[in-house]
Amino acid sequence: MSIEGSNQLESGVPGSDVVRATLSDANLRKADMSGAMMRWANLSGSDLSEANLRKSDLSGAVLVGSDLHLAALIRADMRWANLAKANLSAANMTRADLTGAVLTGANLRNANLTRARLGKADLATPVDDEAGDAKASTPAPSKPASAPAGKPGTTVSTVSAPATDIDRTITDMTEANMTRADLAGANLSHSVLTRANLSRASLTGANLKQSVLTGINGTRAVLAGVDLSGADLSGADLSGANLSGANLVGAIMVGSNISGANLSGADLTGANMTGLIGRGTNLARTLLVDAKLSPSDLSGADLTGADMTGADVSGANLTKATLIRANLAGVNLLGAELSGADMSQASLFAQPQAEDDKVGQNDRPAPRAVIGRAAPGDSRPAPEKPAITAKAETKPEPKPEAKTEAKPAADATAPDAKAAATDTK
Repeated sequence: MSIEGSNQLESGVPGSDVVRATLSDANLRKADMSGAMMRWANLSGSDLSEANLRKSDLSGAVLVGSDLHLAALIRADMRWANLAKANLSAANMTRADLTGAVLTGANLRNANLTRARLGKADLATPVDDEAGDAKASTPAPSKPASAPAGKPGTTVSTVSAPATDIDRTITDMTEANMTRADLAGANLSHSVLTRANLSRASLTGANLKQSVLTGINGTRAVLAGVDLSGADLSGADLSGANLSGANLVGAIMVGSNISGANLSGADLTGANMTGLIGRGTNLARTLLVDAKLSPSDLSGADLTGADMTGADVSGANLTKATLIRANLAGVNLLGAELSGADMSQASLFAQPQAEDDKVGQNDRPAPRAVIGRAAPGDSRPAPEKPAITAKAETKPEPKPEAKTEAKPAADATAPDAKAAATDTK
C-alpha cells in the first residue's frame, strides 16, 4: 500500500483527500471514509468491506477486484469507476451515482441500489466463447465464506477466488434491490438478476439479452425498447410495466404476470409464454409468430392488429379480448375460450391484401381464392373455381339456340303438309 501526495491518519486510514492516490491491496476494512475525496484513486484489490464511504467521491476510481461487502456507499459518487469483478454483495448504494461505471463480473447479490443511477453502466457478464455463454446462464452455487472468523454467513469475496472461478465471470445481481433505479441504456446482457427488485425502475434502451430475470419484481418498470431476446423471465411480475417496442424474441415467460402491461409493438416471436397471466394487457400490433400461449390468461387483452401466425393458443382464455384485424393464420385455438371476443376483420387465412390485388379484377371470385389459399390441406376449394368457369362457358354455346330454332321450323311446316294432303284428296 502506498499513498502519494495525500494525508494519512495514524490509524492507517487515509485522510479526506487521496485524489489519484495508489491504495491497491490496502486493508481498509471498517474504515470511516465518509465524504472522502478519492477521485481516480487506485484501490484495486483493496479490502473495503463494511467501510463507511457515505457521500465519498470515487469517480473514475479503479476498484477492480476490491471487496466492498456490506460497505456503506449511500449517495457515493462512483461515476465511470471501474468495479469489474468487485464484491459489492449486500452493499448499501442507495442514491449512489454509478453512471457509466464498469461492473462486469461484479457480485451485487442483495445489494441495495434503491434510486441509484446506473445509466450507461456496463453490468454485462463477459462472454468470450460458448463455454462462457453457458456459465453466464447458470450461476454457480455459493461457496464457503472466506471472510475473517467471527463473521458467519458473510458473502464470499471475489478477491480471493481464482482467476478461472465461475463466480468471477458472472455479473450476479440476485435479489438486488433496484427500486426506482435508473438503468437507462445499461448493458446487463447474460447477467443474473434472479428475484431482483426492479419495481418502477427505468431501463429504457437497456441491453438484457439472454439475461436471467426469473422471479423478478418489475411492476410498473419502464422497459421500453429493451433487448430481452432469449432472456429468462419465468415467474416474473411485470404487471403494469411498459415494454412497448421491446425485443422479446425467444424469451421464456413461463408463468409470468404481465397484467395491465403495455407491450404494444413488441416482438414476441417464438416466445414461450405457457401459463402467462395477461389480463387487460396491451398487445396491439405485437409479433406473436409461433409463440406458445397454451394455456394462458389473456382475458380482456388488446390484440388489435397482432400477428399470431402459427401461435399455439389452445386452452387459452381470450374472454372479451380484442382481436380486431389480428392475423390468426395457422393459430391453434383448440379449447380456447373466445366468449365476448371481438374478432371483426380478423384474418384466419393469412392472405395479404397486396396479393389479393394481384389475383385479378373480378370481385366475386376473390374471397373464394383467399379461403382456398388459407387452408393448404383442404381439397374442397380447389374444384370450386373450375366448376364456376364451366357454367360460365356453357351459357354462350349455340347448341341450345339451335334446338329452340328447329322446333318452330318444324311447327311451321306441319300445316303446309296437312294442306297439301287435303288438296290431293
